[in-house]
Amino acid sequence: MKRSEQLKKLSWEHHDALKFARRIHKGMQNGTEPERISRYVTFIFENLLQPHFRLEEEFLIKPLDSAQAQNIAVTQVLEEHQEFARLVAAIGSGAGDSIGHLESFIDLLKRHVKWEEQRFFPYCEQVLSEADLETVRAELDQGHVPDQVTWKDPFWN
Repeated sequence: MKRSEQLKKLSWEHHDALKFARRIHKGMQNGTEPERISRYVTFIFENLLQPHFRLEEEFLIKPLDSAQAQNIAVTQVLEEHQEFARLVAAIGSGAGDSIGHLESFIDLLKRHVKWEEQRFFPYCEQVLSEADLETVRAELDQGHVPDQVTWKDPFWN
């Protein structure tokens, strides 16, 4: 799918997010203790996903007018950002079904990336002005977090 130059770095971060999902899944298949995987999920959420969500909310959603912000492409993104926070809190607490929470996290991450790439980004590219998109690019140039994260416990190997 063709992505505007202004949003390409967000798409790169989506590629990284899918890689994180594969690592979590592989660790689960390998029988890694859920606590080890949970620490990774919390780290990824706090250091990569939350900054990504902040950029989207601040620079893609905030400039929208009230009618544009009510579009399903936008409202679903915001709902899923909140669902990530709830799910990661449950994962971090260790309470309940740890494996089920991790599986839900993987599923949500995959669905969320697909939704944003297929629905949310095209919508933003359609309705935001060129000036708004250039502001997004400038913020991404400063706030982009490339996958240069070192995790000392490669449980997926």
